[in-house]
Amino acid sequence: MKEEKEYEASSEYLLIKEEAIRHYLSSQMTLPERLKTIRKDYGIFFTPQYIVDLMVSLIDLERFSGKEINILEPACGLAQFLIGIKRNLPSLYEKARLFGVEINEEIADYLSALDISKEIVIINSDYLLWDTDISFDLIIGNPPYGIPSHSEHYAIKVAPEIKEKYKKLYQTWYGKYNVYGAFIEKSVKLLKDNGQLIFIVPATFMILDEFRKLREFLSQNGGTAIIYLGADVFKPEADVACVILNYIKSSNFAHRLELFEYEDGVIKQIKSRTNWQGEVITFETDYTRKMESLCKYRLGDIYDVRISPRTPEIRNNPLIVKSNSQPSPDFLPILNGRNLKRNQVIYENYTGYWIKANQMQKLRAFFGSPHIVVGLGFREGGKVAAGYDHKGYPWMGDVYHLIRRSSLFAFDMDESEVVEYLNSEYVSRYVKEVYREITYHLSITQLENIPLPTRNEWEEMRKSLR
Repeated sequence: MKEEKEYEASSEYLLIKEEAIRHYLSSQMTLPERLKTIRKDYGIFFTPQYIVDLMVSLIDLERFSGKEINILEPACGLAQFLIGIKRNLPSLYEKARLFGVEINEEIADYLSALDISKEIVIINSDYLLWDTDISFDLIIGNPPYGIPSHSEHYAIKVAPEIKEKYKKLYQTWYGKYNVYGAFIEKSVKLLKDNGQLIFIVPATFMILDEFRKLREFLSQNGGTAIIYLGADVFKPEADVACVILNYIKSSNFAHRLELFEYEDGVIKQIKSRTNWQGEVITFETDYTRKMESLCKYRLGDIYDVRISPRTPEIRNNPLIVKSNSQPSPDFLPILNGRNLKRNQVIYENYTGYWIKANQMQKLRAFFGSPHIVVGLGFREGGKVAAGYDHKGYPWMGDVYHLIRRSSLFAFDMDESEVVEYLNSEYVSRYVKEVYREITYHLSITQLENIPLPTRNEWEEMRKSLR
């Protein structure tokens, strides 16, 4: 035991490789035994050392030359990034005032007992509620990921009253917000003018509607550089596509956006903009640019895109009956993604939920009217799946509904032709190349932005895009 304590406190521990950290955490010592539960409840994922080193290499040393600076690692865990700075940039480390904020008291106490506490101020606090008058030149780290809730269905356990505080404090909070978005907002606000923020976060903020306020906030307050890392960084613990957000807080860089990709040790630029207003951030290829140039319209020009009721809405609705068999002939099954195949709707009850036919429009006004339904075909190789629901049945889950608008647009494709197009390899390839592996389902905004051809444009597309 004495040898173990000496090892914990040694400077060697602070410099060991990521593999050794993982091995150490999987041992039988007191804190690591509990880290599995701690990590689950707080949305913690340890960052591979090569990613730590890559992020440290992005620090703009010229920006911080010749002065003492303040460096912060929020949700610091075992202070991987501050240690990474010590390992890679010792001169910066030595002249900086270093701070780590950690919500878990056990981890914070553990860090405070190490020699590292002589160099780093460890603060035991909820970062999102932490009140400080210190501003920072550099904030770097890996914030927690997850939707905060007291419910067992969500990863980050947060009491309702705490979540309400978050909502009031953060202007970017919208919908089912992920806490990493609030961490980004808080960190930008804590930066000095011309300060730098370097976070590894899920790529979902690039495209999901829940992050539209965050994207606008970033565009207005500085320059945004995004380095796409793909979905392998945290496997097998988590299957999440990640990016490095490299942000400079400065009005001189407002509305500047750069998108890069990290592959085989090389960072390659994909695109750059100087007029970004917070719109969805997509990838581009020669194929997607050609497809967009061929189409006059986007799907959102011709259709209103609506979402099915989510499971809690169905489960808690007094009009809904849960039964393994049809309660009576006037009840209809509530369909979900399993009922949607490419070019086919299967009218079977896979959900166990039923509603009377004359009450389904109380769920959604468009139920009862034939229309196109769309989803991402989980059982169709991840491809877009569209079908025509000629019965107008009620649906639930991640299934979208295309309600055709009355429009003066000269759009001449009928519903069967649109279904054929949406099920085509052209659309599946477009979605894959524009959105990569960022999310396993499509959002309303993503669907609205799919190019939609007229009949002549569809013919031209089939000739010129092979």
